[in-house]
Amino acid sequence: MDFLLASYRKQKKWIRLRQLLLLLSRLAVAAVLIAMLCGWNGGGQMLGMLGGTTTHHVVILDDSYSMGDASGGATAYARALEALQELTRRLATDDGNHQLTVMRSSRAALTLRGGSESGDSAADLSAQTVTSDSRLISRVMSTSASSLLTDLVPALDLATELIQSTPADRKVLYIASDFRDRDWAAPQRLAEAMRGISGDDVSIRMIDCAVGNAANLSVVDVSPAQDVWVAGVPVVINAKVRNNGPSDVNNVSLDSRVYHYPNEVTQPDPTLVTSGRVESLPALVIESLPAGEEVTVAFQVFIAEQGVHAIEVSLPEDALAIDNKRTCTLPLSDSEKVLVIDADPEARGAYHVASVLDPGSQVRIGAIPDVQPPAFLRSATLETFAAYRAVYLINIPEINENVADALDRYVRRGGGVMWFLGDDIQRDAYNRNLLSAGRQLLPMPLGETKPVAPSDEGTTADVVFGDSPELLAPLKTAGDAALSLIGLSRSWTLETPGLEATDDPNRPRVKTVLKRRDGNAFVTQHDVERGRVITVLSGIDGQWTNWPGDPTFVVFLLQANADLWSGAAPPTRRFIDEPVERTIALDQYAPQVMYLPATEQPPRVPIEMVAEPIQSDATAETVAQVVLDPMEMVIAGESNVSDLLQPGISEWAFTQTDGRRSIIPVASVIRSGEGNLKRADAAVIQQNLLPVDVRFLSSEAWNAENQTAGSSKLTLFLLGLLGLLLAAEQALAYWASYHTSSTGIGGGKRPASHLGAFSLRGAR
Repeated sequence: MDFLLASYRKQKKWIRLRQLLLLLSRLAVAAVLIAMLCGWNGGGQMLGMLGGTTTHHVVILDDSYSMGDASGGATAYARALEALQELTRRLATDDGNHQLTVMRSSRAALTLRGGSESGDSAADLSAQTVTSDSRLISRVMSTSASSLLTDLVPALDLATELIQSTPADRKVLYIASDFRDRDWAAPQRLAEAMRGISGDDVSIRMIDCAVGNAANLSVVDVSPAQDVWVAGVPVVINAKVRNNGPSDVNNVSLDSRVYHYPNEVTQPDPTLVTSGRVESLPALVIESLPAGEEVTVAFQVFIAEQGVHAIEVSLPEDALAIDNKRTCTLPLSDSEKVLVIDADPEARGAYHVASVLDPGSQVRIGAIPDVQPPAFLRSATLETFAAYRAVYLINIPEINENVADALDRYVRRGGGVMWFLGDDIQRDAYNRNLLSAGRQLLPMPLGETKPVAPSDEGTTADVVFGDSPELLAPLKTAGDAALSLIGLSRSWTLETPGLEATDDPNRPRVKTVLKRRDGNAFVTQHDVERGRVITVLSGIDGQWTNWPGDPTFVVFLLQANADLWSGAAPPTRRFIDEPVERTIALDQYAPQVMYLPATEQPPRVPIEMVAEPIQSDATAETVAQVVLDPMEMVIAGESNVSDLLQPGISEWAFTQTDGRRSIIPVASVIRSGEGNLKRADAAVIQQNLLPVDVRFLSSEAWNAENQTAGSSKLTLFLLGLLGLLLAAEQALAYWASYHTSSTGIGGGKRPASHLGAFSLRGAR
């Protein structure tokens, strides 16, 4: 025993070291097992940096307004953001160096339309290294579906530039969209853009963020009917509703409101949705609306105050909320003067025009005729015509060069001119002065006067509807029979334009409102820039036609007067992706202006600006202009561009030189086209995109994949490390344990402990 104890004292440190190593190896095995079971991959970035692999991830978020579809509980755009968040969370713990680029389709579209081809300007994130800092995508996560109608082609074009200019070992393109049938059923442009991206080093994954095919009703247009918009005169408002769903709907309620902006409303209120006084109108009901069809609902509004007011029409809530409401403005003026000049000494034609436009009694049309003799034209200038809303010229023998130039400038600014061409006009002078020097005051050069041949059967009307009878829309439903009492014996003809004139892009498009029985034009209509010209190829003094005595003449003249007024009428809506512009006279208003963008949830954030002085082309007065361009704001990186893109009623606030304030509403509306929520089939999309190889995933499958995905390299490393530790543990266990020696002294077998045998040898 003394001998054994002496041996143990000599070897005990070595024995304890082997036992400690065995304990540590077993603890290491337990730690690796726990890490693998918990899915730990915290060392992935370090391993990737050691390996030097860089992957560029480009995410295109479709934020067109159909992504606001909430038929699945959450909006499709919210699912797209969730997919981006899961991707970023995985990349933060995955192996390798990861760079992230995020681009929204709306910003890409505005960037390209603004003239910039820089992907960095359009991207919310551009090749940013992914870290564990969650603030990397916080700005993107705070966004929502835009109000724009756009496809993914601009985003794909700019993403191509970023992918090609950013060096990386691997490149992955993710497209998070709702894949609607309108874009992907025949994706030729999309396929062409994606072929520019695809390659051996780029993989494409499509994340489907929509759920099912939802039904949806849309208000696609709200506008006042073309008329003389005068305070105190009822105005018809037309609202067009479309059923984008797969089945018919019945008894659809349509609510409407009027937002009054009388002179008493002088202070904008940012705490309210609008500063105007709200008047709710009786609800309208659409009894039946077939699938895929549109219906126009008309209703009247009566506003006694002058100024610009606003109209809103809304549908009940459905899957897509943004197209359930639409607005327009209604600019109402006081009665305005129209100029009537008749060469007839008895002014018979002027009488017919004036009696229709101003019938007297209690009937108010809004036009105040100013009847003048032909001598009035001798000293007429642009300023002379600018005082009138429309000009009626009846059988004037000759229009000299100066008057023709003034009329041309008047029409191009938005004025309206109507010609009644009788037997006294000088054809050569008209053709020379009204159609020279770029003027387009006649539809075509005048030809000869031509009689209307009598009908063979005696029953065909002398005048019939033309190819574009919009001016007589109230009579069109009755057909040509409504014109059967109009007699016409003779009228001027128009020369047929030559081939060169037909191909001229500056030549106005001439519409034939009425034509003679033989097919020659009788009444034409054409536009010259902002203004409009209506030509009647006959006088109205009773020599060639009895039309002024027919009731259809009243309808025609009222419609024509409204048409002539429309050129100078201010716009009744602004598309949200168009610049917001306003011009003010500096002798009436201070240059400091305020713009309050539309919003659904106040408070509104005002944008204060200073108008820049410009020189007016029309007059010598100095005016100032202020412009807010969403395309320039996106390129400049301004954060408040999203406020400018909101549909609804926005407001201008001006300060007059006498200190008073005035508020003018602006109707900002979306472009219709994304209301149909029908989905495209993934297999059809993949087939149409060939040879581009894409992988389709639903947003749910994508999130599940990212949540369960870990680092493959780290997993293999841990598995190999576990094998090595288990082998080392077994070796150390054998080394530090007792065992039976295979042979004894003298060749005989005997049991002995490893420690005893070792101790005896050590003590010997």
